[in-house]
Amino acid sequence: MKERITRIFERFFISEPPIFSVLCTHKLAENTRMACPVRCGRRRVEYNPDFLSQMTDEGLEEALKTEGIRLLLKHPYERKPDQCCDQAVAIGSNITIGDNYHYGNFQIERPEDYELKSGMPYEWYSRKIQEMLPPGEGGAGGNGEGREGREEGEEGEEEGKYSDKLNGNADRNRSLSELWDEDELAVAMINGIIEGCLNWGSMPGGFVEMLKASTKAKINWRNVLSGFRASILSSRRKLTRMRPSRRYGFEQMGSKREYDTRLLVAVDVSGSVSSESLSYFYGVINSAFRYGFEAIDVIQFDCGARVVQNLKRVMRDVTVLGRGGTSFQEPVNYAHENGYDGLLVLTDGNAPEPVIPDNMRCKVIWVCQDKDCYEKHHQWMEKSGRVCTIEIH
Repeated sequence: MKERITRIFERFFISEPPIFSVLCTHKLAENTRMACPVRCGRRRVEYNPDFLSQMTDEGLEEALKTEGIRLLLKHPYERKPDQCCDQAVAIGSNITIGDNYHYGNFQIERPEDYELKSGMPYEWYSRKIQEMLPPGEGGAGGNGEGREGREEGEEGEEEGKYSDKLNGNADRNRSLSELWDEDELAVAMINGIIEGCLNWGSMPGGFVEMLKASTKAKINWRNVLSGFRASILSSRRKLTRMRPSRRYGFEQMGSKREYDTRLLVAVDVSGSVSSESLSYFYGVINSAFRYGFEAIDVIQFDCGARVVQNLKRVMRDVTVLGRGGTSFQEPVNYAHENGYDGLLVLTDGNAPEPVIPDNMRCKVIWVCQDKDCYEKHHQWMEKSGRVCTIEIH
């Protein structure tokens, strides 16, 4: 079986240079326990000989090509979409491949199979598939959350429509993404292959441009938020004679840090923010608990402060009030007047720039809902704090 795969790799060397290059960076390994024919992840390409023995050479070549494309898209090595299980991310990845690369006879999921629109990113497809899965289908990557905005009858109808398709391939799909885990070094290695490639073989031009764009650094809210708590804590340092300086001993005052960090998250609920964006905003809030925040205050705002909640665990039921105009001055004033250490503003940016009080010690992060919002507003936002984007679309 390994010789059979090697012969296909040799053909890729001539016909599909980027796929050949990325597959050769991974160790080829046999695995008879997995429930899918071929999969990739953790720097390995694994195959089950029991499945492969029933496949034609053409079918096996297409299966290996699919895993090479998946690696070029970096799906196995970038963070799994929030609240999505292994099955959802596997199908989301397949739909993205099927939407951008056209096969001959090889069967792979496409957007129209689930009545989804074409041209959307992997994260979007994964979340839509998660919504179609029955309650309790959580897997390793999620727990079936994110369904608050749908009516009960709508859920049942949509789940029933695709239940045979989802349930019939559930084990295969879970197995397909079982090895997927964040690996920044692998991402950098794959980006290097993409940037150095001159011959793209059978890759469509639009797909090639998408791969090239994926190598550009993203200002992602996860990376910013992971370091935000540490930056807030550093501002809470307190000098004390009871603890010696690490460098000068008792000759100089030492310091200690107070860990009662107070974070205010301000959610833009104005009319210009879509319901879909709001669900992503609250996903960011829930994710903050994974970065070490023990308690979070959440304020909804449009042209005024509408709701203030104190959260000590993940929020499951969300009620949105307001939906009027927008004023950033409201959350800025509220954070300053109430002595918060950090302010996280989730917004589409469509409002006048606020006036930051001269003595405001609260650190600010502006989280834009997409790249267009970031490009339009980041210059004035950077005057008062850091800026990042969720990249919903």
